[in-house]
Amino acid sequence: MTPISGTTSQEKPVLQADKKRFALGLIFSALSGILLLLSFPPYGLWPLAWVALVPALFAQYRLLPQKWSQLATALYALFWLGPFLARLFENEAGPFFKFLGIFIAILQLFLATERKFHEATHYRWFILFGVAGWVGFEMIRATFIPLIATSAFIGYTQASQAWLTQPVAVFSVYGLNLVLMFFNFTLAQGVIAWYDRKFQPEGVVLVDWRPTLRWFAMTGVITVIWIGISLVMLGTAPKDSPPVRVAALQSGYPLPAFQDTVNTAEVRFETFAQQARQAAQQGAEILFSSEMMFDFDPQQEYTQEFKDLAKETEAYIFITYAVAREGEPFRNQAVLLSPSGEFSEVYSKNHVPPGEPLSPGAGVYPVFETPLGILATLICHDANYTDVARKLARNGAQLIAAPYREFGGFGEQLWTNVTFRAVENHAAMVITGASTVSAIIDPYGRQVALEVSQEDKQVTLIGDVPLGTGNTPYTYLGDWLGWISMAAFIFFIGFQMVLQRKAKKK
Repeated sequence: MTPISGTTSQEKPVLQADKKRFALGLIFSALSGILLLLSFPPYGLWPLAWVALVPALFAQYRLLPQKWSQLATALYALFWLGPFLARLFENEAGPFFKFLGIFIAILQLFLATERKFHEATHYRWFILFGVAGWVGFEMIRATFIPLIATSAFIGYTQASQAWLTQPVAVFSVYGLNLVLMFFNFTLAQGVIAWYDRKFQPEGVVLVDWRPTLRWFAMTGVITVIWIGISLVMLGTAPKDSPPVRVAALQSGYPLPAFQDTVNTAEVRFETFAQQARQAAQQGAEILFSSEMMFDFDPQQEYTQEFKDLAKETEAYIFITYAVAREGEPFRNQAVLLSPSGEFSEVYSKNHVPPGEPLSPGAGVYPVFETPLGILATLICHDANYTDVARKLARNGAQLIAAPYREFGGFGEQLWTNVTFRAVENHAAMVITGASTVSAIIDPYGRQVALEVSQEDKQVTLIGDVPLGTGNTPYTYLGDWLGWISMAAFIFFIGFQMVLQRKAKKK
């Protein structure tokens, strides 16, 4: 007798196979998130960034049912950004986890019909749409989401590989992001095309092998050209530039000075002075403090003490301070003090996270001419954007201070951001964190010295670094590839919506 309802014996193996494929699709999607996470510091397995998306893309287009295909994107975002943001912000992560939920919801909203789009267009735009979507969205969040800015840019995974990063001086970090995404999406299309050719799956639009081979050739050429340009640029970098000896004076005090009830202004000055003398004894010519190291304006308080210290050490001193007093505007600023006791023009932080007021004087990008070279400074979050370092370099800066008041796991990541600011503009960078990170980076992104710790510690980091030459194409062209990618992303969203409307009418 044939059953009227229920599952037949012939259908059971099919359902079991579908369940296994679904489960495998979820595993592959999560795997991509884990690979992305491992490619970033502190793990630093940078080669994984070149293949990280392949498992999730294969799951999205061949393992998961069409109506659930967007789960692949949501899962890899969750397994990557969930732990990434948790480590980055630790106890201050509340708003960012909310952002993560919104981020995943947006991805699901836009990508829920992406598979339909690619099947309707026979995967003609699979690679271009994918690349533009990833890098275009990076441009959107870097420009319009101040909480995140450029954090977790895929290109930052390559920060320790100077042989690979030099073309960003022309094409920006977005150029490297594009190369990485072309590699991922082309490889993913190749895997899907191989799978289709070998297994001839039913119920899906098969990927043609011939255009896939052309994409392999094109992506291979792009990658080889990128690496070739990078090797030539690094090989022809000036080797006889006279270095300056610099010192990042990391105090080990994690709190801003105006919130620190234990380490008073006197204690902080004495700590800084002691480190300054130690650095000067080892020949340091420029000394750097961390963001918010002091809670007073050095041109109004401790003025003579600082001048005496500069004279004693015969060093230029970057003093970074935050004044937060009732009845006065909040100021997060930095000033350079010369050995002769002269203060420079004040620099005010330009990019502030939510909750921090913008300081008076923001919007100005001064540089300071000294016998050692042209010096400048930015402050903390400024380096998580690309514009501040570019404007300083355009004004002639050869060495840029990057003081931080880091928290959570930021110390593990921020040196990668600053490395790209150095390469983009061929300007040396000196990071001085409050408690967990300090670094000296040459104009080609090589870490002369790097100290990263999860524990609050006092560090006096000293190194010899050549000054930058500046005047890179990027310094004047800016993030042109980022804007093109964002425009392409918006175009493809519109194109997808047009096709959907036409399909509904039919």
